[in-house]
Amino acid sequence: MKWFKHDSNARHDAKLAKLRNKYGLEGYGLYFYLLECIAGTVEAHNLTFELEEDAELISASTNIHIERIEEMMRYMVGLGLFEMGDSGAITCLKMSLRTDEYTQKLIKRVTNVPTLSRQNPDKLPIMSDLIEEKEENRTDNKTRKRVSYSKEFSEFWDLYPRKIAKGNADKAWLKAVKAAKPEDIITGLKKQLPVLKTKEADFIPHAATWLNGCRWEDEVATTTVAAAKPWMTGNFK
Repeated sequence: MKWFKHDSNARHDAKLAKLRNKYGLEGYGLYFYLLECIAGTVEAHNLTFELEEDAELISASTNIHIERIEEMMRYMVGLGLFEMGDSGAITCLKMSLRTDEYTQKLIKRVTNVPTLSRQNPDKLPIMSDLIEEKEENRTDNKTRKRVSYSKEFSEFWDLYPRKIAKGNADKAWLKAVKAAKPEDIITGLKKQLPVLKTKEADFIPHAATWLNGCRWEDEVATTTVAAAKPWMTGNFK
């Protein structure tokens, strides 16, 4: 998606006013940064309107402490500026009404828009019509996706200790193997498994985050350093 509509009087919106009153321009800026992140991933094959970046990546990109990011995102979800599914996936389905003309045409043409969060958006006539599919059709779509997974990705997925958002991980894998050999990625993961497995499940990066960050190239620490508090990655509960 090349652009999305940003009203010139957005600052007067009640929800955004509450966000700005609590977190100032830092929160206001983060809100539109997240919208840009979501919009940047919307394509013909991806109309989920989901946020792919997790707290760790957002923190690194914005220079805002990860705990501050998590706190502000929880508040934004509470205000209804974003939706959050059971898996912790963040979406902004209302953006479907504020897209460029090309994306609007794509939305009107498709018959099913899968979202990992499975949120049924309120007051979204277009998206509501699109995602109200029967559960059996949704299951069929998921089954077809599983069949398309490559042998190398399946090996990676079997090894990776946190199995969340497999579809996002597969997309990240396809990007990663353009820059690196699949065997090098898998070898790098195997070297890091002892460290990854020492973390609690919620604090292990999503596989997509790990791949997008080229983490297979990370050096493996020779000593274990106890963190004062683990970083949350992607689950804003």
